[in-house]
Amino acid sequence: MDVSRMLDTAGRVVVVSPHFDDAVLSVGGLIAGCAGRGQPVEVLTVFSAAGAASGGGRMRAFSDYETRVREDDRALALLGARPERLGLSERLFRDPPPRGPLPLFRTSPDLARGEYPATVQRAIRDVLATPDTIVLAPLGIGNHVDHVIVAVGALLAMPERASRLLFYEDFNALSERNRRRHPVSRLRPFPIRGAPAWASPRAGFELEATSALARGPDPVALAGHSARDGQWHMTASPVDAAAESAKLDAVSEYRTQTAALGGESALHSLLRRAHTVRGGELIWQFRPEGQQ
Repeated sequence: MDVSRMLDTAGRVVVVSPHFDDAVLSVGGLIAGCAGRGQPVEVLTVFSAAGAASGGGRMRAFSDYETRVREDDRALALLGARPERLGLSERLFRDPPPRGPLPLFRTSPDLARGEYPATVQRAIRDVLATPDTIVLAPLGIGNHVDHVIVAVGALLAMPERASRLLFYEDFNALSERNRRRHPVSRLRPFPIRGAPAWASPRAGFELEATSALARGPDPVALAGHSARDGQWHMTASPVDAAAESAKLDAVSEYRTQTAALGGESALHSLLRRAHTVRGGELIWQFRPEGQQ
């Protein structure tokens, strides 16, 4: 079954989001569209436990979870989605404390054997125990360790539930260099020139820089799969004017995060360009060999 039909006929749609803003940034238009059709939509945020960080500025804003939860509640309400939270701690607040950005984009070969991917795997299995539910999880493009953990957990759950598990491209995929580092998204490359990230030069530079920081195994390899295990199919889920407007309004609610992502105006420019040049929000489906 193709992605559009899967989503149109789903009794419930659950989007797994590494952090509070990730689902909205990546598939906010899809969420708005499903909710607008009357389908129940939930956003399950994995790393939602409050943490304490030293320092000021951005770090202080990131650790203000009371504010971040309120932002998320408002953003999801604008899209018509219900929030759920798994309650794990994001990398910023796990030991050892990261010194600079490098540890955020480094994955270890034993990551898949850790407690967090197993927790995500169980959560996705539990959600998919309801027969008419579709789950969307991130691919882990950009190699942010928290995104990789969530992607690995979803990929570990995939063999049993591939027919109802879809994957979306992370915000860092607005950099085409990041897309081409990932074994799935690089199967359908777009031109590097004109990539959505460059709608804002500053934001584009920062997104490109993350591709240089990334080190270690990718999520697909960590989960024991490869892009050759079966057939990966990409679909651009269109974002109409109403859904785009709702998505941008929702993105603007994440005020503690928007500065780190280039600012509200830059974010809106990036997302509008992504919807235009890529035809919408990019969704991937895994079909085992022989399955049409």
